[in-house]
Amino acid sequence: MHRRDSRPLIFEMVGNLIDEAIEAAWSSVKIHDPIHELPDFPALRPTSPTKLTRQAAGLHAADRRGFDLRLDDVIGIMYRPTPGLFDHEERLEAWLHKNAHDIADQISMMMAIDWLKSALDENFPDTDRWYLGYALFAGRTIQGSFAAIEKSNSVLSMVFGSMEKPNHGEQILHPRGVLAVNSILDAMDNTQSMPAVNSWLPALAMYPSVAFRLQIANRALEAIIRYPESNCSGCVDAMIQISTHDSDSARRTLMSTCDLKNRSVSTLLAERLDSLSGRMPNLALEIHDRLTITDDSSLISILSNTLASLCTQRPEEYSVRAAHLISIGNDRSIRRLIESGFRTYLDHDPNDQQGLLSNAWVDGGDLSRSRLKGLISEQRKISIDAFEATLKRINEVSESEAISLREEIMSRETR
Repeated sequence: MHRRDSRPLIFEMVGNLIDEAIEAAWSSVKIHDPIHELPDFPALRPTSPTKLTRQAAGLHAADRRGFDLRLDDVIGIMYRPTPGLFDHEERLEAWLHKNAHDIADQISMMMAIDWLKSALDENFPDTDRWYLGYALFAGRTIQGSFAAIEKSNSVLSMVFGSMEKPNHGEQILHPRGVLAVNSILDAMDNTQSMPAVNSWLPALAMYPSVAFRLQIANRALEAIIRYPESNCSGCVDAMIQISTHDSDSARRTLMSTCDLKNRSVSTLLAERLDSLSGRMPNLALEIHDRLTITDDSSLISILSNTLASLCTQRPEEYSVRAAHLISIGNDRSIRRLIESGFRTYLDHDPNDQQGLLSNAWVDGGDLSRSRLKGLISEQRKISIDAFEATLKRINEVSESEAISLREEIMSRETR
């Protein structure tokens, strides 16, 4: 059966998305005046959403060529044709039909950005396009547009009042741009906006002046508190990014996040301790210690895996924490400790004063013990006394295991 052309359907969907987005923005976001205006041509502020939707509908209807170009761009980005097949047009049409809504979403955001570009031209700003572009961009964002996730550069353009992203040393914010972006961020207080929040906040956090004026650290924390079961990875990344230029805010918000005791959020924190350690090593260890107060075995495994890297510059911090993780962990977490840090630990302390080898042997399972045998054998080559001390500790718990371990290691040396 012949499938009807999907392009007119997508064109209609784009028009509907524009109309709905402008209405949503008008009711949820303060529509600020243009960032740039010409003195001789002041902006004419719209008095109702109807005026904006009619103007947008007219521009959309009259610009079929622009729609076709944007559609071609979307196809080039999103469509993956299968080489060597003869029915390319039929497959493309089937793809267009199946993905019509996502394509319309992309095109509507492209239109918003094109209108914003016209408005952000410092020499010849189009103030009418500002109201249209800002309302469409804000509306699609708070409606959960997937395309909005990738538009952090457009947000930065508004903050700086220019489509040219500045170098980090040239951070002169535009007051109106800050207000405009602040209003959008305020309105993104819903679960469908969280993907965009996670994408935008780390990008905004890279600029100290932007992070300060828009209170990015606080926004990241508030988003995590409100929607802890959403993917909050970008919010945690933003806090860590801010630590490079605002350690107080980073510490306050990261510790508050840790204190939430939410499993998914704690896992995100644990997975990012390496990154934080490169910036604030003491804070990374402090958060590590707090996260170990848990009965979540998966979290303990992650913490066991990262401990050695957190103690790279401070090896004296390793042994006490490793001993604690052994005491509360299972065979999996003990294996993570052994594989990630025991060899380095023994390089610094071949005598194993803390008794990690024997503790791991006693509390670990067969897989952990198989990894420990090699380390204990190497310990004997370095220090007979240390080896005997390890066996003595094991013997205090199980004489038979100590005897068996001694025999196996001695037999290795005679091979």
